[in-house]
Amino acid sequence: MKGKYFISAFAVIVLQISCVTGEHIRYGSNAKTGKYIEVNDIKVYYEEYGKGEPLLLLHGNGGSIANFTFQIPELSKHYRVIAVDSRAQGRSTDSDQEITYALMASDMSELIRKLHLGSVNVLGWSDGGNVGLELAYAHPEQVKKLITFGANYTHVNYEAPDDSIVMSPDDPMVKRALAIRSMQGMDAESLSPDPGRLPLIRKKLNDLMDKYPNFTPAQLSQIKTPVLVAAGDHDLISIDHTVSLFKSLPHAEMLIVPAATHFVLLEQPEFTNREIIKFLDTPYRDISRSYFFR
Repeated sequence: MKGKYFISAFAVIVLQISCVTGEHIRYGSNAKTGKYIEVNDIKVYYEEYGKGEPLLLLHGNGGSIANFTFQIPELSKHYRVIAVDSRAQGRSTDSDQEITYALMASDMSELIRKLHLGSVNVLGWSDGGNVGLELAYAHPEQVKKLITFGANYTHVNYEAPDDSIVMSPDDPMVKRALAIRSMQGMDAESLSPDPGRLPLIRKKLNDLMDKYPNFTPAQLSQIKTPVLVAAGDHDLISIDHTVSLFKSLPHAEMLIVPAATHFVLLEQPEFTNREIIKFLDTPYRDISRSYFFR
């Protein structure tokens, strides 16, 4: 089941892996910068790094700020990075409400307002990309540009077909994944401020992906924010679905990263960081496919 796979993958693969980058900061567990802020009916944990235009980082299902261990060091050289643990995940608290992407977008809208950020750029990975789409749809004045990696806009017919490929244990991608998984640190669930709620939270996060999101192409066409729609060419999200998302947005660019999976931000951080910065720093313009002939 896709939901259970995502949660276990983010909780196991994306650990506190700062030693891989040569950094000693444990992103998601940094007492020097970590803070709580009350939004809606919960307390959201966040960490800030760098200066400049604000860039909001939104992690995947069952993950935490540590998902962006390979991004924060580089992006914080260019932007004021605000990395957030989403509702009921990482160090953020939960409530009795059903978890939806719209509700998490409301959390982020309130965080943006309370931190007086005005309008921000948003980088969302997986479920974080889904939250980013909801935020740009419901609160367009708060989102300058949006980047999604491995996002899906509906909860049906978005998964790539299962494959039967068995990769060699000597493959560089396999070795890298094993190295990441063996790093010392805590998984996202171990950060929970209320461990007793974890069984309920797991169910809520699985239900989230079984029932949401529910965007239609017509609704997506109302999002005026410039969006970079990105995915790996071997993503868990099908290429057709990614293309459909790109084509439904009126102001969008698409990036399909070769030889990459749903975990492209871990697999190819140098490349993806470069493309993120390029998209954010380049003034967006719509491109005519026939401009050359005019």
